[in-house]
This record gives sequence, C-alpha cells and structure tokens, in this order.
Amino acid sequence: MNKTRPAAAAAVRVRRGPGRPRSKRSEEAILRAASALLADERYASLTVSKVAKRARASKSTIYRRWPTKEHLVIEAFNRWPALTVRDRGSLMADLLDLHRQFLRLLHRPPSNAIMPTLVAERAHNPALAAVFDPLMQRRRQPMRAVLERAIERGELPRHTDLELAIDALMGLVVLRMYFVPGNLGLPAMREYLAVLLRGLGARGY
Repeated sequence: MNKTRPAAAAAVRVRRGPGRPRSKRSEEAILRAASALLADERYASLTVSKVAKRARASKSTIYRRWPTKEHLVIEAFNRWPALTVRDRGSLMADLLDLHRQFLRLLHRPPSNAIMPTLVAERAHNPALAAVFDPLMQRRRQPMRAVLERAIERGELPRHTDLELAIDALMGLVVLRMYFVPGNLGLPAMREYLAVLLRGLGARGY
C-alpha cells in the first residue's frame, strides 16, 4: 500500500493541473460579462446575478474573487490598457501623443460607454468612489511623467504645480468630450493646449 500512495498523489496533482487555466478562463469571462452589461445598461441595473448568468458562472465564484459589485466593475475597468509614455521630443508632442492614445481608448467599445456611466455613478455612490478614485489617481501617472520630463528639459518652470497642471490638461479633454462638444482633432487640441501651456509658463508659448 505504501508504494501506491505516491503514485496516487501524483495522479491527483496531474488531474488538478488543468483546473487553473479553467479558473483563469472563468475570471476573464466574468470580467467580459461585467464590461458588456455595464456598456448596455445603467450601473444601478447591473447585478452580480446578471453577470453570473452571462458569464455562466456561479455568484459564489464571483464573490470569492470580488467582495462587492464595485470591486468587480473597477477590476473590469482596470483591464483597459494604460497610456504609454513616449518621448516625442517636446512637451506639446508628448501631450498630443497621450491625447491620441486616450481618444483611441475611449472610442473603442465597450470603454466608450463605460466611462461616462462610471463617472456619473461615482458622484453619488460612496462605495464606488472608494475604489474608483485610487484607480483614477494611478491613471494620471502618464501625464505626470510627461510634465516631470518637461520640467527636466526646462520647458516648464521648476515650481510648476503638477497636480494642478494635470487637472487643467486632462479636464480640458473631458470637458470637450462630455460636456461642451467641440473639436477634439489634433490641430484643435494643439491650439487648446497652447493656451494652457502659456498659462503654466511653458517655454515658447
């Protein structure tokens, strides 16, 4: 009997191996289902039951990974690609590059529908704000890196308030995208950004 136990244990280990990929596939299916449902309907209408049904998963499987609906939604949102910081040679070129990436991301389904939904819900949902706000702080990092590099180049003053500058630059795009419809093409954005950079004391504006 003692000789067969190691073999039996090895067989169990072999059988359990495929379970891990299935778990990963289940997680991806759940996140895809949450994203699709959020794009199709209001945040308040989205439930864990609906996500479980669409993903063909159990509610207990979802709750083991994500304790609340808010955590599940934010995890789905966090799967969106982050902006890539590339050195284009100047502050204006770097900012326009980030803007181009941002537009591509927000115009791609389902992100084009999810972002407005989350922003609107966050304003009156403390539970969502608690998990949404830290994520958005991390999403500001590419802009912060571009501005820090501009200070090192001497394009921005050393005393530049980075957080205020990020608010102004990102706020411009959000305002034009969601509240005051306007031209978001690169030539128009170059003009808008020039005004802001002049206000920030950027060299050459």
